[in-house]
Amino acid sequence: MNYYKQFLFTTFALLAIVGRVEAKNTKSVAIIADKGVMANNRTSLDKYAASIEADGIRTFIIEDKWGVPDSIRTLLQDLYKRENLEGAIFVGEIPVPMIRNGQHLSTAFKMDQRRDWQQSSIPSDRFYDDFDLRFDFIKRDSANTMYYYYNLSPDGAQQVYSEIYSARIKPPKYEGKTRYELLDNYFEKVVREKQQARVIDNISYFAGHGYNSNCMVARADERLALTGQFSSLASGKGSLNYIDYTYDDFVKHRLMAELGRNELDLAILHHHGAEDTQFLNGSPFTNMADKWLEMARKFFRGKIRGAKDTTASKQYYIDNYNVPESWVANAFDPEVMKQDSIIDASLDIHIADLDGYSPGARFIMLDACFNGSFHLEDYISGHYIFNPGNTIVVKANSVNTLQDIWTNQLIGLLDLGVSVGNWAKEQFTLESHLMGDPTYRYSPARKDLEHLNNSIAHQRGDVKLWKKLSKDSNPEVRALALKMLFVNKAIGSDDLYKVQTNDPNPTTRLMAFYLINKKYNNMIVPSIKAGLFDSYEMIRRFAAKEASTNQSPELLLDIMKASIEPGTTKRVEFQAKGAAEVFPKEEALKAFDQVVGGKQGAWYDQKAKQRERLEYVLSRNETEFAQLLDPSAEARSKRFTITALRNSNNVSYLDTLFRFMEESGDNDLRILLAEAFGWFTNSWKRDEIVGFCKELAAKEKDAAVKAELLRTVRRLTD
Repeated sequence: MNYYKQFLFTTFALLAIVGRVEAKNTKSVAIIADKGVMANNRTSLDKYAASIEADGIRTFIIEDKWGVPDSIRTLLQDLYKRENLEGAIFVGEIPVPMIRNGQHLSTAFKMDQRRDWQQSSIPSDRFYDDFDLRFDFIKRDSANTMYYYYNLSPDGAQQVYSEIYSARIKPPKYEGKTRYELLDNYFEKVVREKQQARVIDNISYFAGHGYNSNCMVARADERLALTGQFSSLASGKGSLNYIDYTYDDFVKHRLMAELGRNELDLAILHHHGAEDTQFLNGSPFTNMADKWLEMARKFFRGKIRGAKDTTASKQYYIDNYNVPESWVANAFDPEVMKQDSIIDASLDIHIADLDGYSPGARFIMLDACFNGSFHLEDYISGHYIFNPGNTIVVKANSVNTLQDIWTNQLIGLLDLGVSVGNWAKEQFTLESHLMGDPTYRYSPARKDLEHLNNSIAHQRGDVKLWKKLSKDSNPEVRALALKMLFVNKAIGSDDLYKVQTNDPNPTTRLMAFYLINKKYNNMIVPSIKAGLFDSYEMIRRFAAKEASTNQSPELLLDIMKASIEPGTTKRVEFQAKGAAEVFPKEEALKAFDQVVGGKQGAWYDQKAKQRERLEYVLSRNETEFAQLLDPSAEARSKRFTITALRNSNNVSYLDTLFRFMEESGDNDLRILLAEAFGWFTNSWKRDEIVGFCKELAAKEKDAAVKAELLRTVRRLTD
């Protein structure tokens, strides 16, 4: 092989770049490896690079000589500008950017940043792949020197839109094998799998306990959507399996057997998670009295074991729950404790369960919290790729993630030959990451669309191309074209609304809805109103969620109907109830009475009783916001009210919030409120908030408060 060497000196590091000499207009990928990998895995690393080049992509093999994120980012930006870079692959121990003041770029992470920095920062490779984001270096962690802390700067973009994709190939802790052995084995597997022209015709998806409110309509509609997203399923020739946590008391054995099938191409797993666990089952369902009693005994044994004062805890349950002492007398019997532990472990998939496991699915999506915690020494998603079997790449999250997000957005592009990396970067958030080879791609189901992989990466600005593709028969192609036209400002919200209300395919309609609601415009309210009555559950669910943050008075009656009517699905009802609780008290109660009034039957009699709880919540809101202006109220309670705004986006008391910003002498709380305003991106009061923040920033004397106000203005207008 012919190589050239180039040395790039930056403020922080010196990096050696090794790449093959080819024409500069050819697309490229950077493989960045630590010193140990370069010394111990060079042969297998070269074979891996050759497998990428066999697909027409140049590779640059980069040794990270100093381990500083800024140097790597500068290098990647230079390669992007000069060498048509489309992605970066981080092999081994590559520095981890730990992002602060950027929680709005995640889906769910809202931890108090006064807590331990390792816990309250978000490990994120958006530092490396989104060049419009700007970061201010804070410090390097003194205990874990791979962690580098950065503030998200208010001067850069305030939403994620990565120019390149990125992925981590980092071995987890594995008993009996060095990380270099694991890497050699993994690269061998990738090279082997890439030699096959594998089409997608065998898919499986799973839903765990408590996910999306256990809504079976959501799972049924997901099946409908997936059938339209993959051509083999649409034609009736492919296989689509579904597993629900209710199938078995210990469903992990069924799920692991399903994931282990060699013919399985793709798996989508919806469940809760931790860095070392995939949470699958809840308490077993049973109609046997003896099993219910044994579960109750086990429950109380566990409560007692976990108490600080076990004797007092035992007596508490005996006195308050009439628990017979015989039920818990053996709580600390070693054999009973062992059996309880075995039952608990059997409910979920743990890292130990994956020891030597051979998963068959080439790509696995772990739609769960913390499964992708690549910054830790050990993390569960890493064991799927650094194991025997066929799994090449996993998508997972480094911290917690929201349930109500579109995880399957454009996933049918994988069926058309788009690489996992080029697909995933369209869905990146601050916490989402790929583990494994991002250049892996399946054989395209339509040869005339094989260009899409290159078009997504290198023809994003070709409006003529995307307008043509917006008329394609494939719904995923139409949805992609809509997104690209939106990015290029070549389609307006009026035209998107026509697609949302007229396209026959649910995921294409959802894309139109999603784009309309990405940025405040005059079609948001009509889009939400139409979405609340769409036939596709996910559109209804997202519409209810957007209604809760928009809070236009025009939506109140429809929200109240959705929270009460018997045909409302469980997750839509969940979102609608939350939305009803942030409107002004009198208006909300009037709407409730209008919807329930005159309705007869046991269902509506039960719903009428919910008025008391709704009134309680609305009255509590009045009290909490009034306390913001009460000098005698505790700062702690005020902090809670302010931070809750990030979820509620409550504008019913906007005048109170503005007055607090102007009159309060507590600048720490004012910074929190200025930051919270930045979450009101789709509020019908957005323009009023922007105007207030601009006006206050112009005269604000505290530098930190002013910076947060300007950051919020940027977030709301970006």
